[in-house]
Amino acid sequence: MILLTGATGYLGTLLLARLLDEPDGPQILCPVRARDHAAARARVDAVLDRIWCDPGADRRRRVIAVPADICDGVRHPAVRAVTHVVHCAAAVRFDQSQAAARHSNVTGTRRVLEMAERAPRLERIVHVSTAFVAGRHAGRFLETDLDVGQSFRNTYEQTKFEAELLVTERAASGLPVVTARPSIVMGEARTGWTTSFNVLYPPLRAYRRGLLRSAPASPAGLLDIVTGDYVADGLLALLRAPRVAGAYHLVAGAGALTVGRLRELASTTFGRPAVELVEEPAGGGADEVFVPYFDVACRFDDRRARSVLDPAGVARPAAADEFAALMRFADAARWGKRRPVREAVGALAV
Repeated sequence: MILLTGATGYLGTLLLARLLDEPDGPQILCPVRARDHAAARARVDAVLDRIWCDPGADRRRRVIAVPADICDGVRHPAVRAVTHVVHCAAAVRFDQSQAAARHSNVTGTRRVLEMAERAPRLERIVHVSTAFVAGRHAGRFLETDLDVGQSFRNTYEQTKFEAELLVTERAASGLPVVTARPSIVMGEARTGWTTSFNVLYPPLRAYRRGLLRSAPASPAGLLDIVTGDYVADGLLALLRAPRVAGAYHLVAGAGALTVGRLRELASTTFGRPAVELVEEPAGGGADEVFVPYFDVACRFDDRRARSVLDPAGVARPAAADEFAALMRFADAARWGKRRPVREAVGALAV
């Protein structure tokens, strides 16, 4: 049995889809915030209905929905049958107070690790962190790096860093936990499908509407963008690969875009004049939301991840090649206002 936290989020949804598409696959225990079992079941069924036009009885049967806030711990008899854990749940917001972000991202991680320690059949935990535990570090950031004296852009980065310190401590004491560090995750490569329109989507939407004519950024700034399918496939590989330990970057790496290249892609895709890049923000408004990720000077090394993913056949799509598909879906979904079913979107893209 696999315990999956964050099943109602974007990465959790993609991972759930892959696991349930495997014939004769394991049951999946999904703790979700809900007042009771019926409400938990309804939330998980809604996720399945966003993946498939008809999920079918077998897929629904394989998912065990449990009402639980992971920050309070997961207490369910099925935990004794859990062999693998994927901890995807997190508060992915950049404007939270430190206390709120720490409760979700650090306390939640601590409770998941404590639960895993009580699972007698446990074989592997995959903790989903972020490459941006690197914070404002400039230069190359290795998969063996964590505390390099960096500062952080927001409470999300800082608390994910703190959660990794906790994970590293538990791994040193023998807990079989590995860490996955995705960078900026956008839609799936072929279709653009996503349920999460954050980070780069808001400024791109503003630009699409003609509301963004200038941006405070350097054309040389690095934008490490990966597609959701690459990250989900990478998580599965890390869940099952033998003899893995430590952290693994699920990133574009050497294929990271520059801000200048993204500006060109957006201009070509939307048929609008390229955004003017300026040194300082104009002040207030939407600028403040995305400015921090237009000044990245860090390049993420992913040689350790490639040593696992290449043998598993997990190829890394180039974000530049998939940009048009990502933006077509964003338009079709009205940038999050509509919720197209993943299966239907995939059928149209064939």
